[in-house]
Amino acid sequence: MSFMGLREQSHLTNPVPWHERFAPLIPTLSDLAFLLPILVLFWSTTGVGWLLTDSDTGWHIRTGQVILQDGRVPAVDSFSFTMSGQPWIAWEWLSDVIMALAHHIGGLAGVVWVAMLLLGMTSVVAYKEAVAESGHRLIALCLTWLAMSASTIHWLARPHLVTPLMAAVFCRVLNSVEERQNPARLSSLPLLTILWANLHGGFFVGIALICTHAVGAGAEELLFGSRQNLWVRSRKYLFAAAACALASLVNPYGYRLHIHIAQYLGTSFYFARISEFQSIDFHSFTAAYFETLLILAIAAAVWHLRSRRLTHALLLLSWSHLALFSARNIPIFAVVAVPGISVAMREWLESETWSRTFKETLREFERGVQLISELCQSKGRHLAACFAVLVLAVFLTHPGHPKVLRAEFDKSRFPVDAAAFLSQQHLVSPIRLYSSWQWGGYLIYRLWPSLRVFDDGRTDFYGPRFVNEGLRVWDVHPDWSRVLDRYQVNAALLPVDSALASVMRERDDWKPIYQDRVAVLFAKVETGKEICHCGGPYVGN
Repeated sequence: MSFMGLREQSHLTNPVPWHERFAPLIPTLSDLAFLLPILVLFWSTTGVGWLLTDSDTGWHIRTGQVILQDGRVPAVDSFSFTMSGQPWIAWEWLSDVIMALAHHIGGLAGVVWVAMLLLGMTSVVAYKEAVAESGHRLIALCLTWLAMSASTIHWLARPHLVTPLMAAVFCRVLNSVEERQNPARLSSLPLLTILWANLHGGFFVGIALICTHAVGAGAEELLFGSRQNLWVRSRKYLFAAAACALASLVNPYGYRLHIHIAQYLGTSFYFARISEFQSIDFHSFTAAYFETLLILAIAAAVWHLRSRRLTHALLLLSWSHLALFSARNIPIFAVVAVPGISVAMREWLESETWSRTFKETLREFERGVQLISELCQSKGRHLAACFAVLVLAVFLTHPGHPKVLRAEFDKSRFPVDAAAFLSQQHLVSPIRLYSSWQWGGYLIYRLWPSLRVFDDGRTDFYGPRFVNEGLRVWDVHPDWSRVLDRYQVNAALLPVDSALASVMRERDDWKPIYQDRVAVLFAKVETGKEICHCGGPYVGN
């Protein structure tokens, strides 16, 4: 009998158990961790459109397309008429390229798919670190769910989603170095910093995390250990931080990128006027998740201080403060806090507070979950997660999907119909259009290069003085008309219920030529001039 015959006979006499045959289809807890952001997105938010509630996505896509077309990163602005030709640092150029490629393949659905992939990867890294620190998969999954839910406040299809992922990876590497005394793992961080510095300007967060470990390790030796070991424990982190700082210079702008970021974050004007830099609104629906995580983080910090682990305490307390200071820091705080909370929860559950029966039950449950996890991992190929993402991608690109799965800018939030009206008009003279920066990115996405904007979400590029001028117009400051005249504005696209729109309706030098339920388009009345052949005022649905 041939070898193949023996193999077939063996297969018939010893059939594979049904649970092993279907193991590849059973999701592991890592798969569930990857799917958590998708589940949270549809459970806690308005669906896929939640990721497209900020118009900056639009100019990021167009920037990537310009880079792919020209073969180089832009050096000057080409999106606005107010600052055209001025030096511009596209500090997220690599993310812009990825977004442009995703848009080329799948439109806005492709961009949303990339954002969900980043969120899923962040969730998996946070979950695995929570498992390593807590030793309990169920607790790790619950903490990961809490962290992801708290982070939804800043879930937008923009390059900043890279920073929480990279912060989670850095925390995983740094914690493994501290616990396993394997400093060789730090060598991966400079390479990751190079990638991070070209994807998003938040790369300094990684350097700050390394420095926190250096300070924490040194302080532990200074206060509770031997001063002779202070330099020994701290130097590996200090060298790694220096290497990462040097690695961050590997970007198209060199040290100018660092100066630009420092100037931007050092300007108090932005923190006072941009909502994502301000503190969280505790009346929002995501606040409860953040509050729970914050309470756990502070409790864990106290636990670590009592246990003389200053590094964990410093990380938890510093990022708790930063999260309270700015909502934009909450996703980073969430992934940084999970490991420290996990360690404290493990030790708390193993303490004398709990009965022996409870602790044994918890261990039995964990052993059962571990056996299931090992069975699925030995046979599985993570088909559940891959299949779910594939189905989601199909739904996003299928024309018959329900609204919750539509990857599109919300018509009730953005001037979708007004932009369509403008794109169909025969322009007699160039439009110099004023609109709010919240709509600028969307207008770049829909109408550039035939139309250039007054300004957009690149507030770091425009600068406080110019941004303040635009805001004075928006707030109908007494000199609003002079500001528009200074920049030769001949059209304005405004929300129908805005104060500026109400004022313009009462003036003879501005005429409404289009209006729908969201936006109204005004044209400047000038003798012998008009901006387009539109036949007179038009009122949409």
